[in-house]
Amino acid sequence: MKTSAAASPQIIAVVGASGSGKSTLVERLLTCHAARVSVLRVDDYYRDLSHLTLEERDCVNFDHPDAIEFERLCEDLRALKRGEVVATPIYDFTIHNRAAEIRQISPTPIVIVEGILALSDPVLAALVNQVVFIETPLETCLARRIERDGRNRGRSEASVRDFWYTRAEPMFFEYVAPCKQQAHLVLSGENDLSESYEQLASWLLE
Repeated sequence: MKTSAAASPQIIAVVGASGSGKSTLVERLLTCHAARVSVLRVDDYYRDLSHLTLEERDCVNFDHPDAIEFERLCEDLRALKRGEVVATPIYDFTIHNRAAEIRQISPTPIVIVEGILALSDPVLAALVNQVVFIETPLETCLARRIERDGRNRGRSEASVRDFWYTRAEPMFFEYVAPCKQQAHLVLSGENDLSESYEQLASWLLE
């Protein structure tokens, strides 16, 4: 799929289960092709929950579309399509809330919208040109999430499993799994990262 800087950017949604490997793959692509690729991370658009206590935030279902401020995400995506620089929020998972910092995103020929809920909002989905689905067994995703959330977010295995079985897994089947039917490219989240990266980069950039 070829693009040019003069043309309107191609909007690529990268979706898959939590722990499927999509964020790692997209980060690799961004690192290697920053001049041609920019990324909007759906997770950064979790709604501002400053009005809630940490305990109250912990009860929010972050795997449901209502948790995302899609209005702002769509606004930022349209701005990038117009060639404008945008300032996106940054989400801090350790506090279940937005960080004080922002992230500057510049327009590029390819804009990736990455996140489990990237296609769950019809307005956002209508802005997307192509869909990449990362297919990974759910037991692998859960194991990765237990390791990641324990290491980076200070969560216990019991709490991660509770989040998974009561929120992440049911929401995956409702909002994420059906996206595979719309995919223009399906990648295995179990493959070696370099192999999946080469497949994605070849499809996007050559």
